[in-house]
Amino acid sequence: MVEGPALVEPPAILVRVERPEPPLRYSRISAEDAALDKVGNRFDIAGAGVLYAASHAQGALAETSASLRVSASLLEKMSRTGASAAELAVPVLGPEWRAQRVIRTLETQDALPFVDIEDPVTHTYLTSQASGVLIALGVSHLDVPAVRGPSRLLTRGLATWLYQARDAEGSPLYGGIRYVSKLGDYENWAIFDGTEVRVLGHQRITLDNPDLAAISTRHGIPLA
Repeated sequence: MVEGPALVEPPAILVRVERPEPPLRYSRISAEDAALDKVGNRFDIAGAGVLYAASHAQGALAETSASLRVSASLLEKMSRTGASAAELAVPVLGPEWRAQRVIRTLETQDALPFVDIEDPVTHTYLTSQASGVLIALGVSHLDVPAVRGPSRLLTRGLATWLYQARDAEGSPLYGGIRYVSKLGDYENWAIFDGTEVRVLGHQRITLDNPDLAAISTRHGIPLA
């Protein structure tokens, strides 16, 4: 059996799309909400904070604008009725959305290693060592479909197990989790609180931003 999960270091610069203030707002979830499969984010931890970031701006933009993708039912209705997007109130990524968010760059400092939740070595290790999390949810083995699947109870359970893992001296072992977006091949990071993070800068999101144009095309998100 493997002796530990696959470990990686985050890139020198990470990216978030977030509200201008406050910067670096950690995702937090109550114990009650953490028990609900449709509430919260993938790697939220009850009683702790998790900061989500991406390796590239396109990944951060894709994650935060995913709710604006045009649904199959709306596309079908437009085709069937000839109605315009405006007539059907199709959601758009417009000036108000852009004005309320910035692209912020950040870095981790002296961080503990991150667990690569996509790696088969990690799957093998957690299937053995975090078996209680899997058994409680009826999961026999970890694999990519499991960790990218719809069960937030599974991914939050694994995040909690990794967050609580300690060495012989009682110190945390991991700084967070590397994962791949469900939306595509975007590399993302769930940063555990306790990991030092520093803001590097930010920029406004403008209509002519090439990364915004790219995710609009890739994911069918209307711009205005």
